[in-house]
Amino acid sequence: MHLVATLVEGHFLKGAAALYNSLVAHGFDGCFVVGHRGKGDLPADLVQRMSGLPGDSPAIEFVSLDTPLHFTNYKPHFLESLFANRPGVTAITYLDPDIVCLAPWHWLRSWPEHSVTVAGDVNWRMGPEHPIRHAWMKRVASLNLPVKRKPETYYNGGLLAIPRRDAAFLGLWRTIIDDFAGKETALDGQGEITLWRKEGRWNLFHTPDQDALNIAVMLWSGEICALGPDAMGFAPGGAPLIPHAVGPDKPWLRANLKEALRGRPPRVVDKAFWEFCGGPVQVCSPIQLRRQRRILALCALLGRFYRRGGL
Repeated sequence: MHLVATLVEGHFLKGAAALYNSLVAHGFDGCFVVGHRGKGDLPADLVQRMSGLPGDSPAIEFVSLDTPLHFTNYKPHFLESLFANRPGVTAITYLDPDIVCLAPWHWLRSWPEHSVTVAGDVNWRMGPEHPIRHAWMKRVASLNLPVKRKPETYYNGGLLAIPRRDAAFLGLWRTIIDDFAGKETALDGQGEITLWRKEGRWNLFHTPDQDALNIAVMLWSGEICALGPDAMGFAPGGAPLIPHAVGPDKPWLRANLKEALRGRPPRVVDKAFWEFCGGPVQVCSPIQLRRQRRILALCALLGRFYRRGGL
């Protein structure tokens, strides 16, 4: 069995529901696992709709978790527990709940057949001899693990596709988060991660989960299957496979018309989110969905005027 897993708190469940819908629309037929801190912290009406789908819909399973860590730093722990508690699981694809799938499921499903799969970040360029890479190696030298690769790319923590045979990668990632990042950074910060990052890029664990993931990639003795930053819509290269709404400007919170009037039209991920809010999980009311789709159509019209210099 191949699981798709995500971690949510509060209103992020809306993103998870749209992610599930987008996967189903593209052929997903596995089990969708939602890790959370307790259903009382989630929108009750949406939990009910996600729990009461027809029997022919792919399963959604809620898993309650008890950890002081911010969920972004709990990803390897969560995925390790899924492998440990579910011997029939052959692979797991983790996706952040602010991602939407725009590619066939058979293509995503194939990624961990090759090896551990990651994708380039919005700040993707970090060359092999970047000072941060050298500093990371000094910081984790006590692991006595040789550097296996120095990528050109810095990878995003919102995607990890991993086969069971490579589950040890999760232990490496977790160790770096707990034993190294955790000594320098508060791993239990609250809310949107951009609000509790410390200092700048000179901080070796500025984004603990992502920095630890990138160190693990450098130290991992197995293969790495690497997607470019275009996969998440962070760089040119055709239509993104899994557009990712990084930062606090989430599609379900974004005032698209106001932003369009400021010259910031809806992003691919905003359009994709509202495209997949109708079902099989009804993310919002039909009235709200129609209203948002009309707003997006109006924003597209405004965009044409901007391009022609009409506004």
